[in-house]
Amino acid sequence: MPESTPLVAEGNETGEVDASTFLPVAEFWQMMQSEMAEDLQEFRESIETEFRAALVPTGEAETDWNTKGVDLLGHIDSLPGGIANNGLLTLGEVPSLEFLGKIPADILADWEFVQAGPKAVSPLEAKGGVFVAISPNHVVFLADDEIRTGNASCMKSPVERASDHVTVYRYSGTPFDPDSDASLEAETEAIVMYNMMGGLSSPVICSIFQRDQEGRLLNLAYTPDGRPLGQMDDEKDRLQIVSEFNLYEQLNANYTSAFTDDESASPAEAVRDPS
Repeated sequence: MPESTPLVAEGNETGEVDASTFLPVAEFWQMMQSEMAEDLQEFRESIETEFRAALVPTGEAETDWNTKGVDLLGHIDSLPGGIANNGLLTLGEVPSLEFLGKIPADILADWEFVQAGPKAVSPLEAKGGVFVAISPNHVVFLADDEIRTGNASCMKSPVERASDHVTVYRYSGTPFDPDSDASLEAETEAIVMYNMMGGLSSPVICSIFQRDQEGRLLNLAYTPDGRPLGQMDDEKDRLQIVSEFNLYEQLNANYTSAFTDDESASPAEAVRDPS
């Protein structure tokens, strides 16, 4: 794993974190999460409530739900380069790049390891998986743990805590600068987003891919017995199959802060200033 620039940060008497001294990025993350545990727990509970509401089925079970749509695996396998050289890029509120087969060996050439959950699988050992942007400088990786039924892909088992399965990486092309507001904001937002997403538990969710009248590829969520989870779908997402990969250009360059337009203090602001 690449070494980070040493950063030494110490808490002052008020319990706030001074990021202007130096210690490794991974230690900075551990310290910030420990210092802000109470605030992060509140954010996780709020997101969990919204997530649970989105998991309420929006219709009755459909008997042919898993035979609808596109055989995405078969389609990608038929393309030049096949499964090994094509991925599914999703641009929208949560930019992601998913691989249905072996992850390219050089995908993380410009990235440094930050932390991993106890059940996380390395991208180089995974049979497939997805990278998701969580800040202008960070991505998380979740290994594929799905089974196919018809044209649908379903999680093999429920997830008790997402962070147990996730690995965090930081783009090494923009080193952490404790004197830069933009750097501190990106680092803090990544910590907040990771904890908000990582605290989620999930039942088994399935997905199918369909094309709309304009030929756009859509990802639709279902329960394992075929009930649609319409609140999990986002028609604004733009899905495309790509054969060239650059996590930073494809994901982080398309990332939009979840807190930018908030009039009140954002979670990232609250973490930076716990008072």
